[in-house]
Amino acid sequence: MNYLEQNIKLIREMKLDNMENSFKHIAGIKKTLLTINKSAIKIPESRQKYHTSTGNYLIRYDTINSTGTSKVSDREKYLLQLLILSNCIKRVSYYDLPLKIQQKYARANDFRAYIYEILPLRNARFDRLRKIKKDTPLNYSALCLIEGVGLANQVFKRFTTYKGYYYFSPDSLELIANYVWTKHTATLNDIANFYLDNMLIRPKIYGKNMPLSRDEEVTYIIGVLKALNNSGWWKKYDINIKRNGQLRRNKPQDVNGNTLVITEEKRKVQRD
Repeated sequence: MNYLEQNIKLIREMKLDNMENSFKHIAGIKKTLLTINKSAIKIPESRQKYHTSTGNYLIRYDTINSTGTSKVSDREKYLLQLLILSNCIKRVSYYDLPLKIQQKYARANDFRAYIYEILPLRNARFDRLRKIKKDTPLNYSALCLIEGVGLANQVFKRFTTYKGYYYFSPDSLELIANYVWTKHTATLNDIANFYLDNMLIRPKIYGKNMPLSRDEEVTYIIGVLKALNNSGWWKKYDINIKRNGQLRRNKPQDVNGNTLVITEEKRKVQRD
């Protein structure tokens, strides 16, 4: 039994740690993973493609996707991101392809194909998906902090929709925690503007795209704050995002009850 057959067996039996929960929690991810492995195993040996370093099977997803066309839907892109995040597949660069396959894609000027290395599922990390709020788009900056820049770059390459992506250092986010501890409660908009006004070193931009405008910066930072909250990041600082109307203490009186705020929770962390 080769590892693709083992993968298919594992997918059907759902016995790996956190696999069953992930499949039930995220609609379509089981079907997509099964389709990738079943499609690869059906390819005749003479047409199989392998990674030059690992020997693992390669597959071009946009030729097997559920729509029957070469276009990959937004939902499929999202599921592919989650499969990369959980170490089920890995994006393959043009230069990782065998020379003959490089030449084929070069002739077709097709450098943007959805080519993936299919990984053995015994090494999958479905535990990473436990931090993903159901059907919530992934956030590059939050993922850099949670899982590391290398994996975040793998997950997001070619799936970018913004002009740029910020990279935040964990230390820089303590500025936000200190602000909340001082104010006790603050709106997300106030925090984003405070962050931009007080950072001596501007956040790094991922990629070669144009910088964001101020309004786009504020919107993006608010998105990062919410994504980190969904993963439980702010718990280490004893702060949490809630709607203002949910607060029993430290509630700003001039803020609408539906407005999202970051508020100080009961302190567990020793302050300097």
